[in-house]
Amino acid sequence: MRRYISFQLSLLLSISGLIFPIAANAAESDFPVPDNIRPAIEFWIKVYTEADTESGFLHDAENLSVIYTKLNRDRTTINNTRDDIANDLRVLASGKRSGLTRSQQVILDLWPANVSNDRLAKAANSVRWQLGQRDRFIEGLQRAGAYREHIEDVVRSKGMPIELAILPHVESSFHPGAYSSAAATGMWQFVRSTAQRFMRVDYIVDERLDPYTATFGAMELLEFNHNALGTWPLALTAYNHGANGIARAVRDVGSNDIGRIIDEYKGPRFGFASRNFYPQFLAALQVDRNYKEYFGDIKLDSHPGFYEEEMESFVSAEDLARSLNVSVADLQRDNPALQPAVWSGTKRIPKGYAIKVRRDELPSGNLLASLNSLPLTSLYSEQIPDLSYVVRQGDSLSVIAERYNTTISELVAINQLRDRNTIRIGQQILLPQQDGSIPTLVVNDGSPLEIPANGLYEVRRGDTLSIIAERYQVSVDSLVSLNALNNSSMIYPGQSLRLRSNEVSVTTTSRRVATVAEEDLLEDSEIDLVAETSIGRGGEVGVELDATLEAVEAEVMAEENEAQLLVDLSADPADYSVASDGSIEIQAIETLGHYADWLGIKTQVLRNINGLAYRDPVMIGDRLRLDFSKVDRATFENRRRQFHRDLQQQYFTTYRIQQTEEYSIKRRDFLESLTRQRSVPMWLFRQYNPEVNFERLQIGQVVVFPVVQRVSL
Repeated sequence: MRRYISFQLSLLLSISGLIFPIAANAAESDFPVPDNIRPAIEFWIKVYTEADTESGFLHDAENLSVIYTKLNRDRTTINNTRDDIANDLRVLASGKRSGLTRSQQVILDLWPANVSNDRLAKAANSVRWQLGQRDRFIEGLQRAGAYREHIEDVVRSKGMPIELAILPHVESSFHPGAYSSAAATGMWQFVRSTAQRFMRVDYIVDERLDPYTATFGAMELLEFNHNALGTWPLALTAYNHGANGIARAVRDVGSNDIGRIIDEYKGPRFGFASRNFYPQFLAALQVDRNYKEYFGDIKLDSHPGFYEEEMESFVSAEDLARSLNVSVADLQRDNPALQPAVWSGTKRIPKGYAIKVRRDELPSGNLLASLNSLPLTSLYSEQIPDLSYVVRQGDSLSVIAERYNTTISELVAINQLRDRNTIRIGQQILLPQQDGSIPTLVVNDGSPLEIPANGLYEVRRGDTLSIIAERYQVSVDSLVSLNALNNSSMIYPGQSLRLRSNEVSVTTTSRRVATVAEEDLLEDSEIDLVAETSIGRGGEVGVELDATLEAVEAEVMAEENEAQLLVDLSADPADYSVASDGSIEIQAIETLGHYADWLGIKTQVLRNINGLAYRDPVMIGDRLRLDFSKVDRATFENRRRQFHRDLQQQYFTTYRIQQTEEYSIKRRDFLESLTRQRSVPMWLFRQYNPEVNFERLQIGQVVVFPVVQRVSL
């Protein structure tokens, strides 16, 4: 007799209709509970409370009320039992309803009485393994004690629902060093591109790893999602799937009802994790609020208690530790946002960084006074300059490391390289450097540099158009033309210049992105571990994933991680897709020239099919019909997304969003002037004001501006 029979018989005798306590007034709640997601909530409560990471459930991937069995975490047992269940389902799918074996009858009883043969046939191919989370949830509850008060204070300060404070249960089990296979990092599981909108993320400081600082970024992102999408269920789902993806789901389904979207939306990247993110949140909320009923008394961690002061100068970690009479290791423990370059001495602790020191480790009790007593010889007005190397043909990290007397690991750390085996020609590699070194931009010889794959160059201090043109062997006139410059002398540090026509650069970059996507899919069979835990999106896969279960759990992870392939635009709700009628919605900064380049046609073709005269402008928000005689829709969409991804990445290397402010339109206001004064590009303004009609701004109309701050290294 198979193992799942006894479990399922007892399950059938139990009362499984859990009543979700916060749903009594669902219509009035910020977090409604549609009837169709209740089985999913019950399922995740079982995952969080009834099975630890040494066991789990075999269940139907779509109907989460159908749980076939609970098993220990053993690959052979899981595979054999799953095959048995699938075989029984195929028998039932043939229409057989009498003379069933006991196991077949148990399975049939799990399904509604009117279940169709087609549904059972589908179920035979969707028997899914879910690892338990009980022990991890308990550990998360313990860790949460150190952060909960801070998180709730931040949530309240923004006037947002306090329930949002439990989101790290789903994301990371409140582990500040969690790192997923999709490169989501920290307690709030930010991917780099999204994090750079709201916090500092570079090779000196990565604020994703500071659970206190990252909380502000997480709430900014959730607030942005809510403003863009209108409801908290959608805002939460967008935290996992991206505002762009959820905006598209709303358009495709024709509703902002989370129940309908979960049931009806069939987007290619809207997989198991995205469909279940909101039910998981509600389940985690239920368990968190009633944890004593599930787990008994738990001793929660206490807040360590910090003194915190902003650094007024640049200082080395070693000098600061010596002056404060604390160890470098203790400083590193309490300031996890500071990157290896700081602890190795390659970079100083930055001016403006808020240093934390535990109260019980600073006898004087006055961190400010201790900082003010630092010797002048330890204080610097500038950061250690970068020593960098531009990658040439034939280079590898090992070659560069040997040439400059360093190690591959050091190069990977200070450059935040995800793949130590992949660098590209023209890429700038930072080199380890100690105080007193002379900064140099190292180039092997005087030959011209290869234009980067994305075709873009970020202006550095001291650059002129003629210097850039000579460096890459392009003409000044082409730079002026490609970048629509009115005055050839007006360039500034941080500005992004296009070095060649967009069509060529996007095509090249698209090929490179495809390679990255393939690498990501290969890596999806494992979880990268930082410290003692690693949680993927949705918290599905367990701690210390051993090799014997990689094949089982790789299937589970594959569709979830597909959502990361276009993750760089995940925080952008704009619609970059082509509609079924071959038209697109015009987005900020786009021109007919862009569309023609991406389509491989002349702009006049687009004017002709859209009835546009030569001087007729294209207006943001209007729809434009396209011609796909030269490229297909997928290629066009990839080129378009790549353009916006490059544009946004360049911007967020220079600016980060601090908060938002409302502004009432006044007489004689010009939107371009308002955005320029605030260093807010039009595409970013539109993301924060998706309902604004750019042609009909009215006096007194209230718009939202993100408040941005220039990033200083």
